[in-house]
Amino acid sequence: AEYATGQDGCSVTGGYVYRGSRIPALAGRYVFGDYCSGRIWVLTETGGNRWSMAQALGTGLRISSFGEDQAGELYVVDHAGAVYQLTTPSR
Repeated sequence: AEYATGQDGCSVTGGYVYRGSRIPALAGRYVFGDYCSGRIWVLTETGGNRWSMAQALGTGLRISSFGEDQAGELYVVDHAGAVYQLTTPSR
């Protein structure tokens, strides 16, 4: 996957394939971010070795890393040191 720097961001921060249970819509999809824009993206395989990329979330973070716990839930690490768990939006 690729995107234009400047418009969508400047530096890909690699992530994980989601294997948790709290966000069923992300199951089996690759979640990653951009350091400069704070955007979190999701890659979905659409078949025949083709992939679709969609923005999942816009944040104000400088995404420096992702983490995964034993249950497969994902975390986002901000350059300033804060750690956030990815969850579904509260209603």
